[in-house]
Parts: sequence; C-alpha cells; structure tokens
Amino acid sequence: MSKVLSVLGVLALTVSLCAAESGGRPPNILFILADDLGVGHVGCYGQTKINTPNIDHLAGEGMRFTQFYSGANVCAPARSTLMTGLHTGHTPVRNNGLKRYLYDEDVTVAEVLKKAGYATGGFGKWGLGTPDTPGVAVKQGFDRWFGQFSQVHAHFYYPYYLMDDLDKFPLKENEGRQRVRYSADEVHRQAMKFITEHKDGPFFAYLPYTLPHVELIVPRDSRRPYEDKFPRIERADPRPGYIGSDHAYAEFAGMVNRLDDMVGELMALLKKLGIEENTIVFFTSDNGPQPGAWKDIFVDYFSGAGPLRGAKGDYYEGGIREPMMVRWPGKIKAGSTSDFVGYFPDIMPTLAEFAGATQFLPPKIDGISFVPTLLGHADQQKKHDFLYWELCGNKQETVQQAVRKGDWKAVRIGVKAKWQLFNLAKDPNEHEDVAAKHSDVLKELKQLADASHTPERKYPAAPEEGAKDYVK
Repeated sequence: MSKVLSVLGVLALTVSLCAAESGGRPPNILFILADDLGVGHVGCYGQTKINTPNIDHLAGEGMRFTQFYSGANVCAPARSTLMTGLHTGHTPVRNNGLKRYLYDEDVTVAEVLKKAGYATGGFGKWGLGTPDTPGVAVKQGFDRWFGQFSQVHAHFYYPYYLMDDLDKFPLKENEGRQRVRYSADEVHRQAMKFITEHKDGPFFAYLPYTLPHVELIVPRDSRRPYEDKFPRIERADPRPGYIGSDHAYAEFAGMVNRLDDMVGELMALLKKLGIEENTIVFFTSDNGPQPGAWKDIFVDYFSGAGPLRGAKGDYYEGGIREPMMVRWPGKIKAGSTSDFVGYFPDIMPTLAEFAGATQFLPPKIDGISFVPTLLGHADQQKKHDFLYWELCGNKQETVQQAVRKGDWKAVRIGVKAKWQLFNLAKDPNEHEDVAAKHSDVLKELKQLADASHTPERKYPAAPEEGAKDYVK
C-alpha cells in the first residue's frame, strides 16, 4: 500500500509542478533530435576533437543519461518508435526504403499533445510519409511542418526548395547546384520563429534537425576553425555523398559545431522570451554514426560511437546507444546523471505525463514514462522487463533483431545469422559472444524476441523521390 501511495505522490508532484507555472498551464516541450550524431560525437560523452560547449552546457544544467537507446538503428524506424511509443516489433515503419509511412489510425505524440491544447510544430526531417500519403506530418498531429518529408530529400543541404506544410518553399538561390542558402539554417530560423510566436504556450516544438547527416558540407564560418587541425583528402576522392572542399574532416566537425551553435541559440531564445523556467528541453540523436564510404571520418577519426562496437545500421551498442539529456530548470537536478535503461518508445508516455495528457495515450504502447527519474525519484521508477528491436528488409522479412534484458543482450545480424549473446556489465563493448556458455539465457531472450514480433504492415514497393527532384 505504501508503494502505491508513493507512486501516486510522484504523479501528484508531476501535475502540481506542471500547473504551478504562469497561468496554471503545463510546460512547453522542446525536443531536439540530431541526425546520425553518435554517442561519442559530443564533449559530455567523451569527444575531444570537436567543441560542443552548448550541448555540454545543456547536459550540465539537466540530467544526462548513460544507457539510453534509439528505437532503431536507422532513421525512419527510429522516428516511428519515437512518434508512436511502439518498439519496432509493433511500430508501423520498420526500415528505410519501400514507401513506408504512417496511416490514419496510427497515433503520434503530436496528436496526443494537441488534444491537451498544445500548439505542435515540427522542423527538419520527418521520414514517415510524403504529401501523397496519410503519413505526412500535418496529417499526423502537427499544426506546422517546415523542412523535409522525404528521407532522400533530407540528404542535401543546398536544395532548391523545402516543404512548408504541404507547399514548396523555394530556395531559388540554390538552383543550378549553387551553394548559397544552407537548408539547415532556414529550418532552424523557422523553428525559432515558431517558438517565438507560441511563447505564451503551451507548445511542442519537435526539431529533428538533419545535422550532421551526410552530405559532408557546411558553410565555411563553421568549418574554418578546424581547417588546419585535421587531415585533408584528395580533391579527386571518388567516394559518394560529398561535394565540399578537400577539408572533409573539418566539414564534419563544422557540422557538429553548427548544430551546437543552434542549441545555444535555442537556449538563449528561451531565456530572452522569459520561458526557460517553463520549458522542458530534450536532446538526443536518431542512431549511431554513419558507416560506409566515410566511416573513417564519422566513426573512426572522431570516435563517433565512443568505445562501443558498431555504428548506424547495427544493433550493437554503437548503432543504438545515444546521447540523451533533459533540462528543466528548478525541476530536474542540474549536473545529474542516470543509468535508467530506456529508449525512444518511452518518449510518448513521458511527454504525455508532463503535459497532463495521459488520458489521450493509445491503449497499447511499449514505452514507459521516465518522469520519476527526471524528477529525482529513481527509486519509484518503473523499469522495462526487456527492450526489443528489429529491422525489416525490402521483402519485409525480419533481417535483424536485438533484445536487452538486464545486463544480457542478444543480437541477430542477418536472416540466416546465428544469435549472439553478450553480458554488458562485463563486456560493454560486445567483444565476447557467450551464447555457447549461456544457452539458457539465450533461449529466454529468443523467446522474448519471438513474442515481440508482429508482421510489418504491407507497403507498396515504390521508390522514393530521387535527388533529381530536389537538387538541380
């Protein structure tokens, strides 16, 4: 009985904290999602070559998580788990590719918050439906969307248009492959405008910025401080995804720096508007660092995954362990850390609880609220029995799976691959597969994986728009 009362006490504290602000309204929510920013790319998680003072300061003013995961190892499904509160065994979008999107019956966190009276705006990369589908953001609970709906379009920083709700927002200066108007800057400007216009709140500003996702290019004011510090590449380097100078390493560092500057500008804006005390700020990333042709930069040189194994596209720790920090002055203890084991499906119930909107949550979600942890009541925090991830292929077969239960983690990296088993307490870098030594543990985790999977919704095998539709 005492435990029940203590839990109710935390819920009452949450409601009172939210209602205690001006006018009795709930807090504003600012959720910043970087793109392919690895856990090792920022200073507060160990980065030493790139300066990230604003992100580090954000962590210092709030709570930094040490075991927080994305919902998937690539972009679109990660966003799907964040928006729906469902892990990848249940969420609608389970990989990039095909023409995967949300349907009308899918419920997003934006829809939940909108029912609670929030103004909802998204700025950046959506990836869960283009204007010809029901999954487009402005049909999924967002009052305003500015940026890119298509995964492919979000690859480019000098396109000739962006999307403003369902209309094209021209960037005519970039026609003819000109590099004049940096799209990330325009997205950021529109996000700042939205926050200013809705300062009387409450608002939900979802900022899935594209930095530092490829292509490797940034305005020179961000690149210049690193040009003489890092290696150069040959101008004739044939690798794809890069159209900048021979300063590819400096370009990447500059992209991270530009993202950091944007975080600083957002925090300054909250203070200028007098709303920082009533705004909860989240910062995280969608998956680990980019592998492939430029792995030497994204992963190796800048230690993008820190000491962890893997990168984007992997269900090893380096592919899904993310930077995660949350700031709410006076409510979340500054300089605190948490080893709460959570992931993207937890975002929906957490935001709903802060907003006083839990009654609008779908009846079945996989996430749990971590409000007790954020408010300093970790002893009353509900914990996951296990975490589950999967990835579906272009034939919609399950091609990758992973399960974490306690310190045990099982990973299957291909359709015909054998399951691997790791003890994260003893082997956090996943170097030693102990499946043969602990067959009983592996059997239990495989059973959890089988029980967690439902078939992915069938989607048309239609290609997304190509680069020719976005850059000319």
